[in-house]
Amino acid sequence: MFDILRSGLKKASELGARAEIYGERGDILSIELERGKVKKVKHVKSTGIGVRVLISKKIGFSYTTRLGDAEIEECVVHAVKQARISEEDPYLRGFPGIQQHYRSPEKTFDPEIVELLAGNVEDAIGYSMEMLSGMEDYNRKERITITMPEGSFAAAHDETYIVNSEGVEISDTGTYVSAGLTVVAGDGAGEECSGSEGKVSRVLKDMDFRWLGSEAVRIAVESLGGSRVETKELPVVLSPRALQSLMGYTLIPELSAEHVQRKESPYYGKKGTEIASESLSIIDDGTMPMGVNSRRMDGEGVPSQSTTLVENGVLRNFMYDFYTACKEGEGVASTGNAIRSYDNLPVPGATNFIINASDEVTASKDEILADIREGLFIQDVIGAHTASRASGDFSVVAQNAWGIKNGELSPVKQVMLVGNMQDLLRGVELLATDTRQIYNVVSPSIKVSKLQVVS
Repeated sequence: MFDILRSGLKKASELGARAEIYGERGDILSIELERGKVKKVKHVKSTGIGVRVLISKKIGFSYTTRLGDAEIEECVVHAVKQARISEEDPYLRGFPGIQQHYRSPEKTFDPEIVELLAGNVEDAIGYSMEMLSGMEDYNRKERITITMPEGSFAAAHDETYIVNSEGVEISDTGTYVSAGLTVVAGDGAGEECSGSEGKVSRVLKDMDFRWLGSEAVRIAVESLGGSRVETKELPVVLSPRALQSLMGYTLIPELSAEHVQRKESPYYGKKGTEIASESLSIIDDGTMPMGVNSRRMDGEGVPSQSTTLVENGVLRNFMYDFYTACKEGEGVASTGNAIRSYDNLPVPGATNFIINASDEVTASKDEILADIREGLFIQDVIGAHTASRASGDFSVVAQNAWGIKNGELSPVKQVMLVGNMQDLLRGVELLATDTRQIYNVVSPSIKVSKLQVVS
């Protein structure tokens, strides 16, 4: 791959342009499940190359899925033509230069996954069947019925390559495995509730497929028989999955330097001020062992790093790529948060967005729930995509929710949460010890002092 990327750099130089060539290789095996059976098996190998060129302060971009010197040179020519007719941008200052402190994150490559991709697809189907078998592990009453509308399994191995005119030449490789399913529980009298569980890991042995099946059934069954709740402000405990849903559309984009610089974030001009409970710290760490988004470098070849965003409730930093760091001015550097694929330009985004307790405000989830006289526990939410990243306001439907009375849980239905992410952060009282990674958020369950609950 490097030979092809170097030929692209050479062509760009001949045309009077500086360039960055980004390449990807992917090998993905996916299995779709429907109604307890394998519906579809796909094994896809893909390659893509993205070319970004600079002429003066003008940018051009092009990409191709065809490998070869002629194809990459054609792609460069197209990007150069685009750059020449583009408008100048005073903040375009080239590409990141060579840096010395690259290090490979631990436990992001698993030879067993590579062997699985090269071997018999029956092994992968076997893991899917383990998940289905796990559905029987949850002990439920005889009258309760369980159906499985859909599920999935996937294993992947990818490689990333970056070269640029500043001398950067770096690559990374990683493996992934993911699985999940959704089930529907019925009570025999017409009521039905769904439950879902899933997981992504870099290592095959980290997956407990039977637990995924059992947990999805547990969530669905224990959601049956829900009652209505009174509209009022209540203490709320949010699971890691609910937090990811909310933060993915509010807090994460709000802490992206791109949105801050556009004044599309409530945290514009707020560095150094208290924005959250002093119990809370937030770190974005692209080097986290076994992190779903850990790599040697970001999408521009800048070494991955750990960046403290919020410390003891105080806003310390934002997530920068090279462009937004240049735009910020003297003394600001990329935090290694350039996120991209071969077919798009890099933008600043989260890698492994870690929610931590700043001091001794942790307890087990059961201990937290047991101490609540009246409140709500939320497994997930629906509609987080409608939240405003500019203001942080959200209005979402609770998915799998339980009311809390003197530490005892009972299912509730038709519940909405209405609030604001800034207020939520200030209201964090306790963090549990059940930390897990859901997509790009690494978090435990958290207790918020109060949220508006709407029946």
